[in-house]
Order: sequence, then structure tokens, then C-alpha cells
Amino acid sequence: MKITDLQKLDQNIIKFLAEHRGIDRAVKGRNLAQNLNIDFRTLQGRIEYLHKQGCAIGSIDNGYFIPTNEDERRAGIIKKQRTGIAINNAVNGSTLAELDWIDKLFEEVDH
Repeated sequence: MKITDLQKLDQNIIKFLAEHRGIDRAVKGRNLAQNLNIDFRTLQGRIEYLHKQGCAIGSIDNGYFIPTNEDERRAGIIKKQRTGIAINNAVNGSTLAELDWIDKLFEEVDH
């Protein structure tokens, strides 16, 4: 894949992030979105697409970056894994909960 194979917005994201190589140069997602004149959710969706295209774009609490070594790549992966675990826990909790859980919770107090 070449950069010209990507749509213009994706090219702009890659070009911007090319200036943020290394975890110490991470850019906040909201700042990146603002620079590209898009909303944050659009940015997240495009980065998800770029991940699927084989682009290693790391994300940590400090923002997005291009990993320059395995430690930086791993830091970005661990962040995604933790997010995935939290989402999985939320899905499992909602799936397994009784629909009247809130009434049962207050039942003890009312008696």
C-alpha cells in the first residue's frame, strides 16, 4: 500500500502523525481532530480503519503516535487490550444481569 492508495483524510492523518514518531511525541486525539477539522469520533473511526490496513498507530493516555520500537508498540497494544477488557466486562455485566437488578438492590433498603 502507498499513501496515495488512501483517501485524502487518511493521508492527512498519516502525514500529521509522521511528525509524531515516538511515544514521547504523542498528540492528543482532540488536538489531532481539530487540526484536521474533523470530530473526534471520525478520527477514531479512521484510525481504526488504518489499523486494519496495517498501520501501526499507537495510542496511550497522552494521545496518538507512531511507534519507533517494540516497547512503544507494546505500550500502545497494552492500552488497547485494557480498553478491550473493560468493554468485555461491561458487555458481560449487562448480559448476565437480571433485568430487575435495580429493584432488588433497593429492596433491602425499603424493608
